[in-house]
Amino acid sequence: MTGTTSGSIYSRLGLRTFINARGTITTLGGSIMPPEVVAAMAEASLSFVRLEELHDRVGERIAGLTGAEAAFVCAGAASGMLLAGAACLTGTDPEAIASLPDTGGRPNRFVISLVDSHFYVHQGFRVCGGELVRVGSRESVAAADYEAALDERTAAVVFFLGSQPLEQLREIVPIARRRGVPVIVDAAAQLPPRSNLTDLTTEIGADLAVYSGGKGLFGPQSSGLILGRADLVKAASMNSNPHSGVGRGMKVGKEEVIGLLRAVELFLEADEERVIAEWERRCRVVAAAAEGIDGITAECDPPFANRFPPASPLVRLRFGGHAPASGREVAGALEQGEPAILVGGSEDSISVAPQTLQPGEAEIIADRLRDLLSG
Repeated sequence: MTGTTSGSIYSRLGLRTFINARGTITTLGGSIMPPEVVAAMAEASLSFVRLEELHDRVGERIAGLTGAEAAFVCAGAASGMLLAGAACLTGTDPEAIASLPDTGGRPNRFVISLVDSHFYVHQGFRVCGGELVRVGSRESVAAADYEAALDERTAAVVFFLGSQPLEQLREIVPIARRRGVPVIVDAAAQLPPRSNLTDLTTEIGADLAVYSGGKGLFGPQSSGLILGRADLVKAASMNSNPHSGVGRGMKVGKEEVIGLLRAVELFLEADEERVIAEWERRCRVVAAAAEGIDGITAECDPPFANRFPPASPLVRLRFGGHAPASGREVAGALEQGEPAILVGGSEDSISVAPQTLQPGEAEIIADRLRDLLSG
């Protein structure tokens, strides 16, 4: 559903919906859930269930699907990172869990790089009682930087997949393992490829990997997923709702737990090559709108050419000196039109990400672009 729809819940609130051509961005609503996920959540809402038992069964099911030792559904990737940190600070010791953020004499340092700008992730480790040892710079970090920062007070190493390459994770895991230090991977926006869901904790050997439920999994936006070592996943769950711990307020309802399970099932059942091929087709449809327009050229980035999200292609329209308008003007006109369309934009370009487009929306964008540019 796009634009303002008479009688819709959003229009009754005075809000305008839009075609999202920017991607799975939290502030834009994450992603659109498939009907199967919505149906599963609706079914879950009709009955009472013991939440701890639900978490256990769903965790077992997701672990079986992904090959991980264990799994826990959390309240988004940011909460998953905090809970992963808490797990490394407490283990499954109830007294240690109840004492956070006081960690007593236990190791509480998290070696974390500066290359990722999401400061709230850094804050999460401090909230649960951690002390940050920041390494590298905003531009880069090396495995040697991590190794030099490890000491007897280190509780865990934090790795930002996407901001840091997968090849570097393969270097860091054995370094940390030799010192008996867990590795936590923030992989919030790194799906697809499917391999990032199945390989980080199994084939590569990270101790914990954390994902957003509302991005590439197309699950509930208020959900996330922690995969990894059984003891640490158990510790993360004990620090979270429905238990009493530092993560008690990070509640995931029965509906979101079931919704994320269904989203994971669908994600793993999908033909990944076909999905990516459809995204590429959408890019070509949008690119074709620039054909024959003086001063505008279209460029299509192939899959795996960008970091966020890695498997999604991207189409850019670049506006030269003879273009009928600037990129910023076209982006503004798209947003002000009906239906509203949000694209990435700058003075000399606009970009369209296909991952969050719904069926038929690439064609709507292309038609609108032709009208704007020919006019």
